[in-house]
Amino acid sequence: MFKDKHIQISRREFLRDSAWAAAAAAFATAFQERLDAQQPKTSSTSQSARNLPPVNIGFIGTGTQGQTLLQRLVRIPGVRVVAVCDVYPPHLSRGVNMAGAQAMSYRDYRRLLERKDIDAVIIATPLHLHAQMTIDALQAGKHVFCEKTMAYSVEEARRMVQVSRQTGKHLQIGHQRHYSPMYAHTREMMVEQEVIGKLVHVRAWWHRNNSWRRPVRDKQYEELLNWRLYSKYSQGLMAELASHQIDVVNWFTDATPISVMGMGGIDYWKDGRDVWDNVEVIYEYPNGVKVVYTSILANQYDGYAEQFMGDKGTLLLTNEKDGFLFLEPTAEELGWEEHAKKAAGKGGTTGLVLDVTATKKKGTGAVIGGRKMEAGYETKDAYVLELESFVNDVVRNGQKPVCDAEVGYKAAVAVLMANKAIEEGTKITFTPEMFTV
Repeated sequence: MFKDKHIQISRREFLRDSAWAAAAAAFATAFQERLDAQQPKTSSTSQSARNLPPVNIGFIGTGTQGQTLLQRLVRIPGVRVVAVCDVYPPHLSRGVNMAGAQAMSYRDYRRLLERKDIDAVIIATPLHLHAQMTIDALQAGKHVFCEKTMAYSVEEARRMVQVSRQTGKHLQIGHQRHYSPMYAHTREMMVEQEVIGKLVHVRAWWHRNNSWRRPVRDKQYEELLNWRLYSKYSQGLMAELASHQIDVVNWFTDATPISVMGMGGIDYWKDGRDVWDNVEVIYEYPNGVKVVYTSILANQYDGYAEQFMGDKGTLLLTNEKDGFLFLEPTAEELGWEEHAKKAAGKGGTTGLVLDVTATKKKGTGAVIGGRKMEAGYETKDAYVLELESFVNDVVRNGQKPVCDAEVGYKAAVAVLMANKAIEEGTKITFTPEMFTV
């Protein structure tokens, strides 16, 4: 289904795709104008990059997530997206228009990898393609940014780590929360300042009220565009959503889970899919910490969030950008409550709004998301920051990624084994060796 030979373009399709490409170009221009208004005009990162040779990027996979990354990538000073690859003509057209006139288009990613002028590759394809494409790119001498979840299977993920080590080329995994100033700030409060005391429990959830299905006008592209709904390509909600949040738990606790059990089902969307439309999972972490995770597609009331509960307070991160602290009635004063904005919580409680701009780290040279915390960072989203770090720290300077292959591997093992526990209806116990390559 995903091989080039299975896709033929008729004259009607070509004309249709050309029209879509024109519309995409207008969309990309409008999107970049909006980003221009949101982003700082100057920064130390931008100024230093302007004086360096360009970094040539090859981009593989220009669907929804690929376009999300590409729209931000092309705005980074010193970046040239010189090659774009996709097997679906409309996505390829949009990608080429976003990348710019210098970009060549490819239907076969292997031809893209043959180019000696490409420094690094970004892979945003369906999950089942991650491993082979990443391995081929690493062996072709390219640094690689691969979207999460790292791979379709634990064995594939392990091989990706091994090849990165063997080739000496860096592999960064797209868990963008590692590059978020809000998440770094929240982790500092939890781990270094101990504002919530002893961590006892974690809840995380991602709730939507939609089918997760994309409209497809030409049924020959059904599985290509809706690959997330079919188990031969996808690992479902655990891989596509939970992987981000379980990765945060690993990061904040500096640990990996001890065991996992759960359940799931296709209980609402009876539309031919064979991946679950809801999952409920319980992880056990060291020191008795339990992590309860849910993802559903039939109710959006709770949105998505991560909640870390301690014996002195609760830290709540919502919508990947807002943070709140709710202190227990018995908690001692922190000394800065009167200066913080207030937020209403459940049961009439009052919380403190976390403010990255007020953190004592700002301007001290401290590292957040792999880069020094400087003016303007709080206005950038985590996608921009992870891509900036990949280009400037990893590709230009050869630094180890903040979210490297080993970090991505641990998150992959945790979510893929949760799927196994759900499938088998059993509790799976992890061993330290399972998280080691």
